[in-house]
Amino acid sequence: MQRQIDSLRLASDRQTQRIMELDERGAAAAAGAPSVAAGGDTTRRKPASIQGIYGKPFVKRFGSGTAIGGYVDMEYKNDIDGHTSTFDQHRLIPFIFSEITDRLHFGTEIEFEHAPSIEAEDGKAEGAGEVRVEFATLDYRFREALNLRGGMILSPLGRFNLVHDSPVNDLTERPLVDRYIIPTTLSQTGAGFFGTLYPTDRSLVTYEAYLVNGFSNAIVGDEGVVLRDGTGFSENDNNFAKSVVGRVALSPFLGLEIGVSGTTGKYATKTEAPAVPLPETLIFTGDERLSIGALDATFSRGPLELLGEYGRVRIDVPKPSGLVAAPRDGYYAQANYHFGHGLLVPRATSTFTGVVRWDRVNMSGAEGFDARERLTLGVNWRPVEDAVLKTDFLWNWDTTAGAAERGPVDRQFRISLASYF
Repeated sequence: MQRQIDSLRLASDRQTQRIMELDERGAAAAAGAPSVAAGGDTTRRKPASIQGIYGKPFVKRFGSGTAIGGYVDMEYKNDIDGHTSTFDQHRLIPFIFSEITDRLHFGTEIEFEHAPSIEAEDGKAEGAGEVRVEFATLDYRFREALNLRGGMILSPLGRFNLVHDSPVNDLTERPLVDRYIIPTTLSQTGAGFFGTLYPTDRSLVTYEAYLVNGFSNAIVGDEGVVLRDGTGFSENDNNFAKSVVGRVALSPFLGLEIGVSGTTGKYATKTEAPAVPLPETLIFTGDERLSIGALDATFSRGPLELLGEYGRVRIDVPKPSGLVAAPRDGYYAQANYHFGHGLLVPRATSTFTGVVRWDRVNMSGAEGFDARERLTLGVNWRPVEDAVLKTDFLWNWDTTAGAAERGPVDRQFRISLASYF
């Protein structure tokens, strides 16, 4: 019912706007403004070259059809056992969204990471970070259950990859599984469909399914198999084969969601063997496949939230390479407890959250270690829901490749600020 009310309200607002436009045109005609055609637009038009940027469609729609926002985060990192500390302007993420028509929408997110703040004498920025388009999609809505999407897509591989914004998450560091197993943030160019279904009055099912360019040979390099190094192409594909990626999530009742997602596809380009074979030469057949599967769940009741995610990846590696082809997997389990409502101003919206999370990834020797584990305890304060001050303590353990026991603990401390704007 609420969705129907919102839809009717939107239609009413657009009809009112159209009536006002027609009234203005009628008034112009009554005042003697020249008409370009019977029943046509009676207002004077300036040549596009004179209007410049003011003639662009987004300027005309600004304030009604276009919205600009984003989020920012900054961190203080202290490696207690390594005796190092630093301040980091980590991310500045502008969002742009435009409702071109009732059914056609555009959205984009541009990521500035570790923005440079010092300019060297040669004019180049010291410590320059990364600038990338995180997603840029056109959506066309046929109905709520069927929507078409194309462009640079935020891959629906695990819930965290879809909901990774710093102001949303209650800890500073992202889960290990979303670094080594699911290379968050994972964006790929492609097209497909998404939608929402309502099997019963209390339940809903959401889905996303896309055909994308996929990963590339770059995942295999000097450091072994590193997924983040070959997260795909935005303008071309390295092979004829495409990958598929999708997620289905069921919410049987308010407060619980269970999601299953996955991606699979060939990632390699066939390479020819050199005339003189070398031990370090990688020979791809072009049939090597990369597959990732994920399971995620969230549950909330009252002040308590429970969430977690499991991911597993299987990679065909070239031969001879000496690389590890064994499956790797990982998970995290997290509990949040909200308390202290109204203790600080603004009392109507202020709240505290206590957080505990356990992370583990099993790498089978890839990237130089067999396993990595992390315990994180945190307390954060939100003056409003869209802004947060986080304080985190981390204990990290590595089991190096081939070791029988995990290594000594590495302790770290984080303070961070994050907010939407």
